[in-house]
Amino acid sequence: MAGEIGLLFDALRSPYDAAHIIQTSKALDAKIYLSGASIDFSNSKITSKVKSWGIEGFPEIQRYETFDEAVEDLHGMGKNLIGTSPNYGQDFYELNLAQGENVIVFGTETSGLSKAKAGQLDNIVRLPMAESCSFLTLPTVVPAMAWEFYRQLRNHENETTQR
Repeated sequence: MAGEIGLLFDALRSPYDAAHIIQTSKALDAKIYLSGASIDFSNSKITSKVKSWGIEGFPEIQRYETFDEAVEDLHGMGKNLIGTSPNYGQDFYELNLAQGENVIVFGTETSGLSKAKAGQLDNIVRLPMAESCSFLTLPTVVPAMAWEFYRQLRNHENETTQR
């Protein structure tokens, strides 16, 4: 498939969330970028959960000491960084993710992306949801957004090969 699915997490700390993100990333051949005080993916809570699902090995993972370092490096590689927020930004489904090299950026589990960090990104999007729900957890929002990314890349590839 043309293009690469990239997912950047700022200070991912929950073993449960990490295991679900690994599962999604393996299913879609996505690359994981971690910044800040992210959990070590060799943590036994993560590895045992992933193995219990029959998943062998991890997706490609790139670690950065800080969020700023991740942003600088990914921008240097020509990546378009798309932040996520339940509170503002354009509708995620309005993006053309098959155009350019994109990485979806997720904030911390507790506070999301700070305004300073969001300000370093190329775009901010929100996943549409009912007003009665103010946020989604990472194991819910990551698969929803990653599969849409995958769908768009796959459709673009199919359109290109049919020409």
